[in-house]
Amino acid sequence: MPSMPRATATRSCSSAPTPRPVRGGQSIGRALDLLRLLSVEQEGGLALRDLVTLSGLDRTTAYRMLSVLVSAGFARRDAISGTYCLGLESMGMGLVALAQAPLTQICVPVMKALARRSDEHTFLVVRSGDYSHCLHLEEGSRPIRSYADYVGGARLLGLGIPSFALLAQWDDDRIGEHFERHRRQYLAKDLSLSKLLRWVRQARTQGYTQVSGQGVGGVGVAFAVGASGTAALGIVAPANRMPRSRGAELAQAIDEELRRFQIGPRR
Repeated sequence: MPSMPRATATRSCSSAPTPRPVRGGQSIGRALDLLRLLSVEQEGGLALRDLVTLSGLDRTTAYRMLSVLVSAGFARRDAISGTYCLGLESMGMGLVALAQAPLTQICVPVMKALARRSDEHTFLVVRSGDYSHCLHLEEGSRPIRSYADYVGGARLLGLGIPSFALLAQWDDDRIGEHFERHRRQYLAKDLSLSKLLRWVRQARTQGYTQVSGQGVGGVGVAFAVGASGTAALGIVAPANRMPRSRGAELAQAIDEELRRFQIGPRR
């Protein structure tokens, strides 16, 4: 995927240095690399030949490691296509991680700083397939209706301001495929594919996502979570407190706080 402009560009949530290889841990490291590859291409799966090419492993080693991962439930092989994807054990670990939300602990200081600077509500969401999952809300001091019920819930990508920042990371073709999968839900919200793409292209031009609807407006910035995940921070306010000029200021504030708390660098 081509790099995005400033505030829509994906950032990494960890600034830790690359760990040194551990003696005797080479096989484990290779198996984990295979899992990371499967997580990036989870939607369509990967054939063995693709995993061999991407991982740099020889075919026999890759097949043997994948067989172990399949046997343990961390990977799954489609009986018809022969492609590999993540298994139920990987999903279970991801659900446990969501419940404990280490990302929330990392991002809460950033969110508190943004809530103080803006006096508005700040959200943290992560992408899960075609949906966004809200991990945390940091409330600002200025009046706005309660959004507490959103925390812990899932929304279709694009049906929310930080959620739209996640959608904007995809290219037009992928957004089109996503829209067709959920056409009925989008049309029920009076959102056509042309409208979604217009907002996405505007985000790419101005360097951050800013959308409004149903009396609410806001900005969003997406960043990477590990090697394969994506999250976003969004600042939301009543539309009359979110003119285009303020959107640019808040997008810059998000960018500055991400840098200040060393959530970076950009991909």
